[in-house]
Amino acid sequence: MAAHALQIEPTGTGFTHGYRVSLRDSSGALADHTVFVETSPPDATRPGVLTLTQPDSGERVDVWVYPADPALPALRTAVYAEAAGIVLARLGLPVDDLRVSLAAYRPGKRAVVRVDTAQTSYFLKVVRPPTAEPLQAKHTHWRNEGVPVPAVLGWSEEGLVAMEALAGSELIGVLDRVSNPDVLLDEIQHLGAQIASVTSTAPARASLVRRLDWYEERLIEQLPDHDGLIEATSRTISRRYKAGGAPPPERTVHGDLHLAQLLVDPAAPTTITGVLDIDTSGWGDPADDAAALYAHLIATVVHDGGSRATIRARRCSVLADGWRRRWFRSSEPGLADRAHAIAAVQLLGHALARSAAGSPDAAILIERAHRMVSADDRPLTSATW
Repeated sequence: MAAHALQIEPTGTGFTHGYRVSLRDSSGALADHTVFVETSPPDATRPGVLTLTQPDSGERVDVWVYPADPALPALRTAVYAEAAGIVLARLGLPVDDLRVSLAAYRPGKRAVVRVDTAQTSYFLKVVRPPTAEPLQAKHTHWRNEGVPVPAVLGWSEEGLVAMEALAGSELIGVLDRVSNPDVLLDEIQHLGAQIASVTSTAPARASLVRRLDWYEERLIEQLPDHDGLIEATSRTISRRYKAGGAPPPERTVHGDLHLAQLLVDPAAPTTITGVLDIDTSGWGDPADDAAALYAHLIATVVHDGGSRATIRARRCSVLADGWRRRWFRSSEPGLADRAHAIAAVQLLGHALARSAAGSPDAAILIERAHRMVSADDRPLTSATW
């Protein structure tokens, strides 16, 4: 048997680890499988899931083989063309010469499958079954409110939501075409105001600031040599978040805003043409969206090797500084303090995922989180556009 790590997803109070495993069957032939291991599984027994228990400690892990994700039962249908074709035809969607390909996947949370047919292309979002109907209703409502989210073409109670393929390119992929960062930031800020005006009936995903203690504990376990900096950063985050006061009531936020969620006109890349992944949207603190965008920009800079390593990294660094300085000009009471604190927590979350994967980037992200939460309104980078 041979195995190598593919991905790590923080879930609940632990992680879900993905591995590519080569197994030899009774005839001696090798077959590759993608296997996931959950370190904080639910207590319930789930079909198709193997539970392993450590005899000495009683610690449990759950193991399952892709695509049999126990939280996303429709994934097994969506990723196989023949099975997907039956369901999609039932929904009245085109299926001639159907081909499917996995576009994105977060185990236990959601997946996106691209569907290509002889006539057209569209996407299937695979979600937990109870969330399919509310998600399609949310998309319809946001479109009626003028926010350019994908139109829903059909949905099923099993957890499939079929959506149109929007025109445009992911903003993160065309930053080299943007000539003026302030014009782009104006457009993103306008989008945030547009989203804030949309009515919601439920809260957004809980702010990551609530997971600060858990991130601190896990990071110290993973990186004990950095325990002093981790603890100091956590204390400073708590103080700064408290200084920001209570967030405003009943303000709609995206819940996971970053450049890969925004589509733009490739010929005019400061014009936003689409907004993706509104699954986590609802009432929330605008500081959460502000912080998520900043933290993803910095994580991209670190991933690319620093603000001077690539054009994308340099431009992400400039955008991050410009975006952060706008917090100090906000009319929203306490937003700057809350956004700095939440962004630092987001960076600790990125650091935890990198540390679990053995990446040296984890220590850099912790240091950036500390600088972030200790910062005033001066630039944190010297990068130029």
